[in-house]
Amino acid sequence: MMKQARYLSLVVIAFSNLSHAATIASVNGKVITDDDLKSQISNLPEAQKQNILKDQGARNQVVQSMIEQELMVQDAVSKKIEDSKEYKEAVNNFKKQALVNLLVQKQLAPKVTDAGAKEYFNKNKGRYSSDQVKVQHILASSEKEALEILSEVKKPGADFQKIAETRSKDPSAKNNRGDVGYFTRDMYDQAFSDASFGTKTGDIVGPVKTSFGYHIIKVIDHKAGRVPDYVEIEQKVRTDLQRDLLQKYVSDLRKKAKIKM
Repeated sequence: MMKQARYLSLVVIAFSNLSHAATIASVNGKVITDDDLKSQISNLPEAQKQNILKDQGARNQVVQSMIEQELMVQDAVSKKIEDSKEYKEAVNNFKKQALVNLLVQKQLAPKVTDAGAKEYFNKNKGRYSSDQVKVQHILASSEKEALEILSEVKKPGADFQKIAETRSKDPSAKNNRGDVGYFTRDMYDQAFSDASFGTKTGDIVGPVKTSFGYHIIKVIDHKAGRVPDYVEIEQKVRTDLQRDLLQKYVSDLRKKAKIKM
């Protein structure tokens, strides 16, 4: 019985030793372990992580960076930076961002599957086409102002570019008279691009709201391009899918919330 107990205790000790991460450096008694290194590089692309772990030179560079960081952390602690208002505010903001990042990672990232991304691509092929459109636009500060301008530019004989030169809030309008030139779908705000590509040559559309204000858009020309194969733009498709999922997720949260401004 005593032999069995002794054997079990040896197994526990052996297992415990295996579970401890290897020490790779020490800074004034503060240990930096293999696990700390892996955590430090956890957000890097997988190929880059593996390169650091396998290449001694790259690994040493990261370890040296961690040592320097620890030295500065210890110095900051000795100077009681942790007690400052600025530090506490920064920590609070970091906590919020970390919560948001983990929420996205747990709730949305699992939905960005191979099948989901391919389905999204097939439904939105037009977004990835190299089609081009040429437009002129007028930027207004408010929807009311934009509607007034829309009425003005639609009058018979109205000179869209002359009105753009005098009324557009876009600083460049003084020089280009509202002429944006040719662009592809991914060059501008999605709402602006969707309106431009979805409007026939010669037609005027608006107001179109973006983060800049309200746009009146006149389509001058369309140029046909090609839709790339999925494998050419897989990462972009995945990014767009996650962005759309995030927008819908936030929109649903807004609908359930009581928001006052």
